[in-house]
Parts: sequence; structure tokens; C-alpha cells
Amino acid sequence: MQLRTVPAREGLSWVKLGFVWLFRQPWSAMMMMGSYILVVGLFSMLPVLGGLVPLLVVQIATVGFLLASRKIARGEAVWPTVLLTGLRESRSRVRALLALGVLYAAAVVGVLAVASLMDGGALLRLLLFGAMPAQALVKSGVLRDAALLATLSYIPVSMAFWFAPPLVSWHGMGPWQALFTSFVICLRNVRAFMLYSMQWFLLFATIPLLVVTLAQVVGASAEVATLLSFPVALMLFLAFILSFYGSVQSLLPDSEPSPVALRGRPPQAPH
Repeated sequence: MQLRTVPAREGLSWVKLGFVWLFRQPWSAMMMMGSYILVVGLFSMLPVLGGLVPLLVVQIATVGFLLASRKIARGEAVWPTVLLTGLRESRSRVRALLALGVLYAAAVVGVLAVASLMDGGALLRLLLFGAMPAQALVKSGVLRDAALLATLSYIPVSMAFWFAPPLVSWHGMGPWQALFTSFVICLRNVRAFMLYSMQWFLLFATIPLLVVTLAQVVGASAEVATLLSFPVALMLFLAFILSFYGSVQSLLPDSEPSPVALRGRPPQAPH
């Protein structure tokens, strides 16, 4: 595999592609995301380990969202079952993808453990188990500082896992090789990813706020204005998810799911 390096401005094109693909099939994207949230939400209600479910399955879902974006880019219909595409690959690739999910869960828990050195584990309990932190931690700013530390600690994790799912599922790499390759690709293209991240940060920080402000200017209450911003935030999030494939298309141009995964039939064992 030849590792590519692209200009920084390429990061902006990934953002643009996210919106282009969203506007091509908005209802399909919403149905797909709604199905994912519903299923993961139900499993997250399981006692003890329920909080880890989203972390364990996100790598599988990432492969599905990438294939969905690929289908939308090619003008093909998309159904929620596309999210299971990663489980339709060969057994070795499915095992590697599941192992990647375990590694990702461990990495995120590790990041939250680092933040626990500052807040005593409040952020970890909040995100994994829904336990609300003490008001004293919130008012003192300790929880905010812990969240900032966790965000900074998560950056190398994000770099390692950004391309890992397609590298495992579509290129047949092992989990560790995929993590190393993904980290190197992101490092080589750090300027493009910085511009990409800054653009999304600005969009998420300003557009919902603008909707709330305009709604209040025309006389809407604060509650109604906030409610009106939810669909806008959802559209932004969907475009963000779809834009992942923009970076894959740009930096891993030879990435293709196997014919078995595209057909949706599991491989037959040799007789």
C-alpha cells in the first residue's frame, strides 16, 4: 500500500463531501443513524457492561457508515442493514474487526483513566455509566479541566483508529498493523486533518447557536429556539459521519469492500 500525502486544503473538501452526500440521500442517512442509535441504546441499557457497548461496536459501525457513504457517492440505495457489512467479511477479518473494537474500548477507558487523575473518575462514571458528577466538581471547573485533558489524550487514539476499520475489513490487515498504519497516515497528513477538525468545530459551534439566536429574534421562546436547533445539529452530525469516507477516498483510494460483503452473503466454508 502506498501512503499518500495531500495538501492541507484537502481537509476542507472532505467536509464539503459530507454535505454533498447527505443532501443526496438525507432520509436514508437519518434512517441509518436512527437505527444505529436505537439498537446501541437498547444494548447500552444492559447492567454493568452496557456502557461499554457503544465503544465495542463503533468499529463495526464505522465500516458500515463508510460503505453507506460509498453507496451514496455512487448513487446507490442505502438501507440500515449496511451497518452490518463489517460482519459479512471473512472470518479472519471479522475476528480482527472485533479485536479492534476491544482495543478501542480499552483505549477510551485508558483515556478516561488519565482524566480520572484530575477528577477522581467523575468523567469516566458519567460517560460510561451515566452517573452525574457532584455539583462541586462542576462549579470548581475540575470536570471541565478533566474533559480537556481527556480530549487531548484522545487525539493519538483517534489518529490510530481513524483508518483502522477499513484497513482491517477491506485491506485484510491485522489490528495492530492497521492501528500503526492509520496513525502514520494521519501524521503524514496532519495539516489536512487540522483544517478538517477546525472546520467542523466552527460549524458545530456557530450554526446551532445562529439558529437559536435567529429564532429568539423573531420572538420564539428559549425552549422553542433550542428545540429548533436540534434538527440542524443532527444534520451537521450526519454530514460529519459521512465525511469520514472523504478522507478514506482521498488517502486510501484503493479501499474497496470485498465482493462477499457487497453481496451480503457470508463466505462458504471449503468442503
